Amino acid sequence: MPGSAGSSRAVHEPTIISPPAELDVATVDAFRDSLGAAVRTNGARVVIDLSEVGFIDSTALGAILQANGELRREQRELAIVAPRGTAAAVLLTLSGLRGTLAVYDSRSSALRA
Repeated sequence: MPGSAGSSRAVHEPTIISPPAELDVATVDAFRDSLGAAVRTNGARVVIDLSEVGFIDSTALGAILQANGELRREQRELAIVAPRGTAAAVLLTLSGLRGTLAVYDSRSSALRA
């Protein structure tokens, strides 16, 4: 087929997860389910858009770290959208994870990376 020389592996769009406004112990199970489904896809990248999240606790952060570990083992990427000043950005900065995770200020910049 013209233009398909090289790899027979299909290129998949990133999976984007946009969780609810609060990510805490009450909502983390549904969030984990979404992350698990995203990890099971064939896409090279999963994007978690935390732009609209007004509250995030350590249980949600743990779920993100678990997904990041699973994706890295498969040589895939996790991108976090956490615009500066948001609850997610503050938590990632205070926890020291901003330098460990791929964090972007906008969805468009996360998708371009």
